[in-house]
Amino acid sequence: KNLARINEGDEATDHKSSRIMELEQVNAQFKELVGQIKRFKIDRYEQELEKQKIRLDYMKLQIKPHFFLNCLTSMYSMAQMQMFEEIESMALATSRYFRYIFQSGDNFVLLENEIEHVRTYLDIQKSRYRDAFSYRIATCETITGIAVPPLVIQTFIENAVKYGVSRERELCITLSVNVEQQENGDRVLIHISDTGPGFKPEILEALIRGEALEQTGGNRIGIMNTIQRLELLYGHEAAITFANDTIGARITLSLPKMVLNSERTGEVINHECIAG
Repeated sequence: KNLARINEGDEATDHKSSRIMELEQVNAQFKELVGQIKRFKIDRYEQELEKQKIRLDYMKLQIKPHFFLNCLTSMYSMAQMQMFEEIESMALATSRYFRYIFQSGDNFVLLENEIEHVRTYLDIQKSRYRDAFSYRIATCETITGIAVPPLVIQTFIENAVKYGVSRERELCITLSVNVEQQENGDRVLIHISDTGPGFKPEILEALIRGEALEQTGGNRIGIMNTIQRLELLYGHEAAITFANDTIGARITLSLPKMVLNSERTGEVINHECIAG
């Protein structure tokens, strides 16, 4: 009767004791099983809530009104100085930027598209800051077809621009992407470094320990959101390291190599590391 209740979605409540030792043992094990099922349902429910929260935070981070307004302000200043070619370039770059971030919300995108989006973002910022910073992007041919979560790289690039651009010296941002063969499968290594002031000691210490940062500023929220998204999408297969070099900060993302399913955009063929 209890099994029938569970099958119908109700809770099993009739746990009468039995004088037969074997039946009493079965009864005790059955009650433990019911308790495990309850705990499992609660854990799954909490996991789904956490997933929804991460997705909501991700959608919030996509909307950047200040960045959009800054782009418009820059174009207005260019118009006053009759910099028509620069206005055309800025308008097209801004259009490409927002077209990308307002895409369908897939969990994965092509790595080459993500890198091109980062290049667009850096070109926009370079139009704003002029000679205040430069950037360099280095990739290898083997990245074609590889899937990565959208806006993951941009989050750290934005952080470098926000905290690194200064009137005192030129900031240089370097992005390098390559594929490395390892015993447990190929890995995608994404290195982001800059010549800025680096992470503050307390921030770096918290990032290394995996502790939550104080929610004071969109970039810090973005970093924690990115870490949570990587955990959600890859589990323990993704790794991220933070460090300060002699000059500036350095971030390394190590992700399993996955290929995007060309027939169903935004989905990967499998979640296993693909050799070769």
